[in-house]
Amino acid sequence: MTQRSVTPDPPFTGWEDAAEEAVYRKAVDACLNSPQMGRRLEARPTVTAETVRAAMHLNANVERALGRCRNSHLTYREVKQVLAEARLGVAGARADVVLDLRTYCAWFCLLATLTTVGWIVLFSTLPKELDALVALGVGVLLAPPALWVWSSVPARWNLAAQLVVLVGGVGIPLLAVRLRMATAQWAYDLQNNGTRPVMLLVTEALLGDDPHSVLLPENYDGLRSSHGAEYVVPAAAARELEHKLSLLSGGTIALCGPRGVGKTTLLDGCVREHDFAVRVAVPAAYTPYDFVLAVCIRTCEDWIRHAGYEVPQLARLSGWVRLRRRAGNAVRSLRRRLFFAVPAAALVVLGSAAAARSAWDRHHGALGAWTETLWHWSDGQIQAVWHGERVGAGLLVTCAGLFLWHLRTSERWRHRLRAVPGLLLLLAGLVLLAGPFVSLGFDPAVRDHVAALRPQFVLGEVFVLLLTALFGLIRSLGIEVEIQGHRIRVHRFALAAALGCAALAGFLLLWNQHSYALLVEGGNPVRLASFVVGLLLLRLSRWRTRAAEPALVRQCRDQLYQLRTVQSTSAALTLGVAQMASPAGAHTSALSSVPPSFPQLVDGFRAVLTGIAVQTHMQGGRTLVCIDELDRLGSDLQALAFLSEVKAILGVPRVHYVISVAEDVGAAFVRRGMPHRDATDSSLDDVVHVRPGDLEESTAIMDRRAPGLTRPYVLLAHALSGGVPRDLIRYGRRIIELHESTRSVELADISCLIVVEELSDTLTGFRALLAKQPLSALNADVLTGCRNVMEHLRHSCPHRTEGLLHTLEVFAALGSSGTSGAPPLPEAARQLIDEASAYVYFALTLLQVFTPPAFEQRSTAALRSTPDGHPQVLAEARLELIVSPHSTRIVIDTVRRAWGLPALTAPAPPVSVIPAPRRGQRCAVAGCARSRYS
Repeated sequence: MTQRSVTPDPPFTGWEDAAEEAVYRKAVDACLNSPQMGRRLEARPTVTAETVRAAMHLNANVERALGRCRNSHLTYREVKQVLAEARLGVAGARADVVLDLRTYCAWFCLLATLTTVGWIVLFSTLPKELDALVALGVGVLLAPPALWVWSSVPARWNLAAQLVVLVGGVGIPLLAVRLRMATAQWAYDLQNNGTRPVMLLVTEALLGDDPHSVLLPENYDGLRSSHGAEYVVPAAAARELEHKLSLLSGGTIALCGPRGVGKTTLLDGCVREHDFAVRVAVPAAYTPYDFVLAVCIRTCEDWIRHAGYEVPQLARLSGWVRLRRRAGNAVRSLRRRLFFAVPAAALVVLGSAAAARSAWDRHHGALGAWTETLWHWSDGQIQAVWHGERVGAGLLVTCAGLFLWHLRTSERWRHRLRAVPGLLLLLAGLVLLAGPFVSLGFDPAVRDHVAALRPQFVLGEVFVLLLTALFGLIRSLGIEVEIQGHRIRVHRFALAAALGCAALAGFLLLWNQHSYALLVEGGNPVRLASFVVGLLLLRLSRWRTRAAEPALVRQCRDQLYQLRTVQSTSAALTLGVAQMASPAGAHTSALSSVPPSFPQLVDGFRAVLTGIAVQTHMQGGRTLVCIDELDRLGSDLQALAFLSEVKAILGVPRVHYVISVAEDVGAAFVRRGMPHRDATDSSLDDVVHVRPGDLEESTAIMDRRAPGLTRPYVLLAHALSGGVPRDLIRYGRRIIELHESTRSVELADISCLIVVEELSDTLTGFRALLAKQPLSALNADVLTGCRNVMEHLRHSCPHRTEGLLHTLEVFAALGSSGTSGAPPLPEAARQLIDEASAYVYFALTLLQVFTPPAFEQRSTAALRSTPDGHPQVLAEARLELIVSPHSTRIVIDTVRRAWGLPALTAPAPPVSVIPAPRRGQRCAVAGCARSRYS
């Protein structure tokens, strides 16, 4: 395989002139003043504007920057060289120019020739023969002086030099403009593709060790909100859910996973364009009847909106008030329309009335005769069929009537028949629009005036109209041009240019007698009236009769009235006879609706949903009922009981139910038949397990929501969240908050602050739970030790972590093998201590992993030593805390061995040995992040 050779960039040996160096200096200064570099400057003492500027002017970095914009740089130099050569040539020719009699004679002959040709081509109204005689006469008069000038060799060289000067006077300004454009293009390319990436590399080198440990966020708008379709990253669970939905024609699929893992996002993302979806949340206070009622009402309302109809407003006003409001709105709308319609119609009628009367006088006789002939022919045909003279036509008419009656049930044909009037109006409008243009070709006067127009005039008029259209397009597109850093809004000047070109075109049309005659031709008013009527018919062709309300929409509307209103009907009957005998009777009856029972409600909902599913399936879509927040119910037993009570609404054909449940419900489905059966076995058809994301998925989420957040901070947020997307976003937002509040950019400071803050909040909760346990005087020192740990956390500092780490090691060892010499704790308190100490052990490991220097080197060494050194294992340890504190310690021990940290296996000393912190001490480091934060 032949490979194309790439020419290497030439080494940088210096600038050609000061202007070229000024462009580079300006690009460097612009990059230094950009927000992207502003975040990096002063991040560390070695990164300042002076050091970066000095590094960027080194030959190696200049060569790297110029190599990234080589093409634009070469173009700039070529244009600059051409301009210099042109200026040199013009200067030499100007020195050779001599003004003498032959020069004046030559220029006079040239100007006389051009004047004669221009007058003949543009302004002459003489016959072509006379134009030719004038041109011949001028040529005869100018021939002798021209030959006299041409006979002298020095005169020819003099004229050549003068021509060079003349061309240079025009070409050099154009070349100067081209040079400015090439300079602007090279400056733009140099700044964006040359100096900016090179400056980022230079800054990264100046940052020293661990350059990615410096927090320099570019944009974190995605962290401000947990929702937003533009920030959703496709995951494996979404693909699995879509695959299961495509395999099932209908059924119930459960999304199970821990809270915050993205089940709601999956529910929102499984709906396609043509699908009909109903989404209902399940608050904890719902009863099964209320839930089915809410789902039924939501389904009916959403389908009515989906079909393009208005949901009935059940809280109605009186009929008189509604009529008055509708009439008022109609009058106001009509008033606004008449304000423009009446003057416009009066002007159109005034301008075209005479022409319309004239056309009617000329053609109404022929039109009447044609109409009368058509009427007699139709009447004759109908009479013949009626009297039995046309047997075949009678059979055809009968079959047409039967076929028309058969089409009454076809929605497609009803739609086509309703479209017939609009189609006829459309055809009539197109004919009336095309008629004026077609009639121009058959009008002899128009043909004569067109033949008399000169081709030069027509081309000039077309050119001016094209310019008008071009400027109008520029105005509508809002085009802007950036030249040398200045943004020029071209569209602001395009409107004035378009109006000027339009005025010029109008002036030319009125100035030429033949074009003016075309404008005032007698048939033009009729043509204009025909064009206006054609436009009106096209507008009327869009009008359609409103189709009858579909039966399914009526069914949903009736269901809403039944479920949301109490209907009552009263009837009275009175009988009477004449006054002489006056027996009379009266009868009154009243009916009132009864709320449907739960079985009736379920049957009505299934009937409505079945009709919706059939209709949606015919339109190529799916019907989905998304039930969210089922894990809000107190426990898995309550969720299973709720599911068993409402499973009567499941199983509708062609309907997909997607339910978000807790992990316990998904586990119950997996254990179906071993050995017991529960509601999941008969209610769910399949389960999609939504697991926390791995490191790659967390990186993709943070790249989408906070571009520029470096890998160490993504690892920190991933380890703290365990890969749960909601917590990942929360910790990412907290990292940015700490950065803005403390002005710190170092990983050691921010990781220490966020881990200490999270640990302090967690221990506060554990201490509140321990306070509810029946502790005696012998083991109440657990609360004191917990309080001392919290005080250490409160007064901790990223620059003084030795005491804090020792305190955390003592507390974390409480759950490893027990406390030496301590009295036994109650079982519940023992469990809380194990969980708290395991979490402290996890937080201690995070502090010892992220706060020491050289994080990138240590991370690489841990990954090379053993697979347990992968940062994903830290997230797995965080997730293991939900399962068991004892298994969590095993995972943490493997992580600590991979990172070269000792495992806590020895028996812990008594909690009482945890000393109280030294209050009032401030960090000796100037500008400590903890002192600013506190």
